[in-house]
Amino acid sequence: MDSITIHNGRLSARLIPFGATLVDLRLAGWDRSLVLGYDHIEDYSRTNHYSGAVIGRHANRLSQGLVEIDGVMVQLPRNSGGHHLHGGETGMARQDWTRLDQTPSMVRLGYVSPDGEEGYPGNCAFTAVYEVVGDAKLRLSLEAVSDRTTLVNLCQHPYFNFTGAANIFDHVLEIASETYLPSDVDLIPTGVEQPVRGSPFDFTSPRAVGPLRPNPGYNNNFCLAREPSLDPRFAARLTAPGGPVMEVWTTQAGLHLYDGYKLEPGQNGSDGRVFGPNSGLCLEAQNWPDSPGRLNFPSSILEAGKIYRQITEYRFSNAP
Repeated sequence: MDSITIHNGRLSARLIPFGATLVDLRLAGWDRSLVLGYDHIEDYSRTNHYSGAVIGRHANRLSQGLVEIDGVMVQLPRNSGGHHLHGGETGMARQDWTRLDQTPSMVRLGYVSPDGEEGYPGNCAFTAVYEVVGDAKLRLSLEAVSDRTTLVNLCQHPYFNFTGAANIFDHVLEIASETYLPSDVDLIPTGVEQPVRGSPFDFTSPRAVGPLRPNPGYNNNFCLAREPSLDPRFAARLTAPGGPVMEVWTTQAGLHLYDGYKLEPGQNGSDGRVFGPNSGLCLEAQNWPDSPGRLNFPSSILEAGKIYRQITEYRFSNAP
């Protein structure tokens, strides 16, 4: 598998151009990858789980795939139960990105999405810059610019598992959010922010993921802010018994928690591991789902010629 490794001696990340995907993340003193991965690129191309990929043009779900862009109603492909999900069947997570630049600790990848790809208007140029910075920090900077007004809501989709255990129920999570978005049976937000206090969605204080999880699991957006920020702010902290501590810092307005309950059993992964339901946990920094149809949600509209920017950082500390 053609891969790219960046490192600084303490933290190393391995990526592939397919989907600008993070396939391996290792911390000095820790004997396994901190993210789920596969040994062969074919495993990434045939999975529907977006493992480690950059998702776009619009991450998460859009109700009925119907959106208004620049005064025109646009019908996007319905690739998930009658709704549009993660940019469509051939979204950016399933495209080969181009390596534009590389140093030992940084790689810049690019992809140009042509006008009309998966129904989105405009020729839109994307860049993803992965950097290992500081002591043990992986920074992902994403940019986009389009020649027509379009939708852009990007996220990265790694599955974290710090211990190698069969599930992540004992991982301890804290999320810097007082509200979350309840959703219907199709995982479309109801449109109303709900306080997390006293509910299974309350991660305002650190606690284990497993004991209070709703049925079938977590697959909801947590509201970090009403709009993106210029500089990354603290969004979440994740740790596990005997494992490292990771903080997620992001400029994004939302953080989507998904506990991997849809992962099929018996998947052969890297490091000789076998994955199944709840083998990994995703903390997807992004805009709120279904935002184009919700006037009270932060906007995902990118005007022609304007630049979309976001930064998400995974900061590790207290490692062995």
